[in-house]
Amino acid sequence: MDRNKSLQTKFSVKSVAMILSLVFAFALPAWSAQPLSKDDISLLLIGGASEAKIVSLIEEQGVDFQLTPELIQTFRKQGATQALIDAIVDSNRKKAASNTVPATESPSTSSSSVSGISPQLPGPGPQVTNISNPRPAPPPQPSAQTAQNVTQPAAHTVEAEETPTAKLTDPSPAEIQRIIQTFAAKEELFKEARDNYTYHQINKVETLDADGKVTGYWQQDWDILFDDNGKRIEKVTYAPVGSLKGVMITEQDIDAMRNIQPFVLTTEDLPNYEVKYLGHVKVDYITAYVFSVRPKEIKKHHQYFQGIVWVDDRDLQIVKAQGRQVPQLYHTKNGENLFPSFTTWRQQIDGKFWFPTYTLADDTLYFSSGPVHIREIIRYTDYKQFKSSVVIKAVQAIDPNNPSQTPNNSSPPSNPPPKK
Repeated sequence: MDRNKSLQTKFSVKSVAMILSLVFAFALPAWSAQPLSKDDISLLLIGGASEAKIVSLIEEQGVDFQLTPELIQTFRKQGATQALIDAIVDSNRKKAASNTVPATESPSTSSSSVSGISPQLPGPGPQVTNISNPRPAPPPQPSAQTAQNVTQPAAHTVEAEETPTAKLTDPSPAEIQRIIQTFAAKEELFKEARDNYTYHQINKVETLDADGKVTGYWQQDWDILFDDNGKRIEKVTYAPVGSLKGVMITEQDIDAMRNIQPFVLTTEDLPNYEVKYLGHVKVDYITAYVFSVRPKEIKKHHQYFQGIVWVDDRDLQIVKAQGRQVPQLYHTKNGENLFPSFTTWRQQIDGKFWFPTYTLADDTLYFSSGPVHIREIIRYTDYKQFKSSVVIKAVQAIDPNNPSQTPNNSSPPSNPPPKK
């Protein structure tokens, strides 16, 4: 999401900085014992502490204050980078997640019907289910309720989805590496298989005011198809005039809808990411291994996924991803381009692979000129295997026991809307 740049006042008082650098040198040991206050952050910034040092302190000790737009402005005037702001935001989220979170109400109750979107908006997201190859043990709910849960999103938070259960066994370090390599290889096969499916993708973005009411919207629907020559194409089927307030959809946002939010971590992509094992949990009706994923290096003009993935411990495939697109583009020729955190759920719909079916982002983007609350919903529907004889051979070759042949994996042509 893009927003035009505002003028920023430089904060540089050399004599004060020299004095505060001495204060910083003596005060640093004391900071390590407790969460940092907003005054601590200001002292560190004005005293000349490096970004890496301040971020490290925030990650280790946390902060004891809630970030506000006014504080963001203050810190930026004192020299704070976007990475430092993001570290404080992450600290706030971790602190909030450690508290008991009540069930989330459906956002549709507070949204205006002007956009034509909100009455259809679900809660935080569907439950993770294996609807084509279910677990042997049935879920505890009655069958009618179970069927309802498969088709309707669950109105509760991500934390609530991880159901308490008997402690699951953690794999050994060697097994963890094997699991990572195996699920990356299966992601490679899944990517090839999905490239031989047609499907419909609905992309919706809303801006909201402080009361959660919709102030503007943007929507674009795509059909992912194949032409008469078997070439993969993307066809825009619906694109009404948008009315977003305070932000605009950029080329990077469109690319994220295609590639980042339906996140796939293949063997080819694996060397670009640092993957760490976090635990073994029960999430809805399945049990899964949890991994943190972050790029090892941020290359110029590249966008990456950073967050957490849940890997089904039986199929060893990603069933859920939660994170954000990085890096945040704070300084560009057109202003700031910031991206929301999101969650993508998958379902096994072909008896073999887990396909993305739903993405939700509900986040506040902290621009230098003020925050903007946005909500983004992506639905992936009507998956159908392409029936061209050229592609059938490729799809049939996608077999973990005989992956020697690979299908035509050409990317769909880019067709983003013009910038406003």
